[in-house]
Amino acid sequence: MGVTQQARRSAGVAAGVATILMAAACGSGGGAATGGDRPATSAGPVTVEWWGWAPGYDKAAEAWNASHPGIQVKYTQIEPGAKGGYQKMLGAVKAGNAPCLAQVGGETLASFLVEGALEDITDYAKESNAKFQQWAVNSVTFGGRQVAVPVDSGPMGMFYRKDLFAKHKIDVPKTWDEFAAAAEKLHAADPKVFLTSFNPDDMYGFSGYAWQAGANWFSTSGDAWKVSITDEPTLKVANYWQGLLDKKLVDVKSAWSDAWFKDFTDGKIASLVGAVWMTKVLEDSIPKTSGAWAVAPMPSWESGTAVTGNVGGSPNAVLKGCANPREAVEFATWLATDQAAFDDLVVNGGLFPTSTDGTSLPAMKSPRPFYGDQPVFEVFSEAARTVAPSFGWGPTTPAVNDAFNSAVGEAVSKGGSLADALKTVQEKAVASIKDKGLSVTEG
Repeated sequence: MGVTQQARRSAGVAAGVATILMAAACGSGGGAATGGDRPATSAGPVTVEWWGWAPGYDKAAEAWNASHPGIQVKYTQIEPGAKGGYQKMLGAVKAGNAPCLAQVGGETLASFLVEGALEDITDYAKESNAKFQQWAVNSVTFGGRQVAVPVDSGPMGMFYRKDLFAKHKIDVPKTWDEFAAAAEKLHAADPKVFLTSFNPDDMYGFSGYAWQAGANWFSTSGDAWKVSITDEPTLKVANYWQGLLDKKLVDVKSAWSDAWFKDFTDGKIASLVGAVWMTKVLEDSIPKTSGAWAVAPMPSWESGTAVTGNVGGSPNAVLKGCANPREAVEFATWLATDQAAFDDLVVNGGLFPTSTDGTSLPAMKSPRPFYGDQPVFEVFSEAARTVAPSFGWGPTTPAVNDAFNSAVGEAVSKGGSLADALKTVQEKAVASIKDKGLSVTEG
């Protein structure tokens, strides 16, 4: 098999990606096409094992299995990737007992690729790629070879407590300057209440702020990775939050901790700027506050200019060693494009579609009781049209995440500088790429 010069260049950037993908393509085989709605043969149905954690995935597997006897999906819910799921997946690949299909965040795909953990699914996926937004297909394609099926994305918005805003006469901020002013006004009115929290262990949330500001942490230059975690837009974001931290205008909590959710329940945190999938997380995690919340656009840096960040979006990747990649792709494509299936994922999981007709789903316009019957996905549909296009992730995301948690956590706990902490993250990101034997430059 040959590869194009473009594929070879991308391979050089990602530690022999072409070699990895060529081996995967040769190993996965062609075989005859198999339809998911075919009857099971005497040998039984094809079984596709699938690992993930998104709310609603279990119900999607049940719906598929009920109507596709020839291909049965065995779904296993695991810990979210950054909480141990990715380590489990990579360990299973190395042990030779990985599932065929796995939920892998877009920020982590390149890391899996470098580890040789992904199959090349280009030939299986190409006929259905027209069902997706082109940028979504591009995000799961390396060197012209596709390794995953797009599912959802994470445009950002601002979740806020209507009751607390009304009580303290806080206007919904449209800009980050207004957001800072609201933080000061609210905390002065009630010192027990903060407008929002800063999570020193949430690199992905912070990346969404940087993404909106125009950052581009990872890119490629020739055959080398370029790391720019201390670029001007990111330092702008760091200095903004440093100002709020120095004035003690934001709460500091570990993301996803019981204490963090308790503060939301108790009305000690009045807003959260986060991704669309937080819609369902808040509904499930703080049900006592149902009806008190609403969603507004993410504050902008310049008045009248709508630019949005993105956090997350988890394609389903076919892991190395999958015996039935064609069937895995068939199911993954159905999951992401079937109108009824994804409508359920919007309702049950808060997922935002990457399919071309996803915004026409009934659930995208439906009121949600937790948000006072506001059709909040309409806000995110608008936000999705203004996501900044430049941000990129690199090949060692887990290591960068660890570096961020350590450096930023120490800076916040000891009164250090976020900007200085990011310099440490930059250094460790560069070192982690070098440790993989890859070429790297600093932006």
